[in-house]
Amino acid sequence: MRVGKIIQIEKHPDADSLYKEQIDLGNGEVRTVVSGLVKFIPIEQLENRLVLVLCNLKPSTMRKVKSEAMVICASNDDHTQVEIVDPPAGSQPGDRITVEGEEGEPDAPINLSDKKNAFTTALQPLLKTNADGVACFKDKPLLAPKGNLKSSTLKNAHLG
Repeated sequence: MRVGKIIQIEKHPDADSLYKEQIDLGNGEVRTVVSGLVKFIPIEQLENRLVLVLCNLKPSTMRKVKSEAMVICASNDDHTQVEIVDPPAGSQPGDRITVEGEEGEPDAPINLSDKKNAFTTALQPLLKTNADGVACFKDKPLLAPKGNLKSSTLKNAHLG
């Protein structure tokens, strides 16, 4: 996972519920990302915003647009509330996210079109916000170089 900055965003040309975003991931790397955030977050709140991005995904086509990563958001149990997980102030596109107390290299790319993929079956259930809204993996905070990543209002929420 890395910090990304949404540098361009528009409604998906073939789907009313999707956005098509260009996300700067640092070092000149820009990826196209398709996200289902239309009914939760207005486009104006996403323009030029720093976001948490899951980068080691195999590209998948969503309504004829190739999506090369995933914006990670917090959501409540019934998925009626969704909000961005905010990187700490001073974060930069490309900042690598680590798990407190863990070291190592990123995993191999994950294929989201495979319904039994590692993200949805093994990793996603372990990603949550804690009682303070801090994004965690296995109850350990996710860390950017400048500090914790947080959801502003969703506490003890799912991440995905």
